Amino acid sequence: MDTLADHLTDKRLLLVLDNCEHLVGACAVLASELLLAAAPGLRILATSRQALTVAGEHLLEVPPLPVPDPEQPLRPRTVTRHEATRHEATRHEAVRLFAERAALARPGFTIDAGNRATVVRICQRLDGIPLAIELAALRVRALPVTEILTGLDDYLEFLATGSRIAVPRAQTLRTAIDWSFALCSDHEQELWARASVFAGGFDLDAAEAVCSGKSIAREDVLALVAGLVDKSILTRTPR
Repeated sequence: MDTLADHLTDKRLLLVLDNCEHLVGACAVLASELLLAAAPGLRILATSRQALTVAGEHLLEVPPLPVPDPEQPLRPRTVTRHEATRHEATRHEAVRLFAERAALARPGFTIDAGNRATVVRICQRLDGIPLAIELAALRVRALPVTEILTGLDDYLEFLATGSRIAVPRAQTLRTAIDWSFALCSDHEQELWARASVFAGGFDLDAAEAVCSGKSIAREDVLALVAGLVDKSILTRTPR
């Protein structure tokens, strides 16, 4: 640390710490000692599923990609009909990501008025999660989009094949979820499992009623819910 601090003392630079969630404590110490004590010209960009919780930290949440309404008709523009349809079909980020990855998997694949609604439903079913959308798009190599949508009824199994060169936790949707699950305490894991019975959102009263009992006391539910929010497992939304 002393050697690193000496090197950075008079520097003005950006230090990127990518995927910190399994080393939150160590990264927090590093950031605090460098930013507060040694290197005032240093800025740190940290990506993590959990905040470092250090002085001067500003959080920028990265939400899922927006998904359009599958029933919304395409709106032609003052260009050729083909160009207008193609542009309108992919102007939403989730749909555009699917189109780009699908075209890499099967050259010539495009989204048009005929398949747009199905692709949008695929993106909706996957909650706009980029990794899930990319894995689903790979399936166009072997399946039409209608069968991809049907296969998502069991999406963890259906999306079980991913990149061979990615780090293990980013290869499939299941490994990504397993990675987050393993970073939770035993009681957080138990509450996560119990809260999975909710379809959609829930409030604290519902969590206390449904998720308490046996190993989880009712008065501990708030702290456990807060812990899962901190780890980006649960997301707080306005009523």
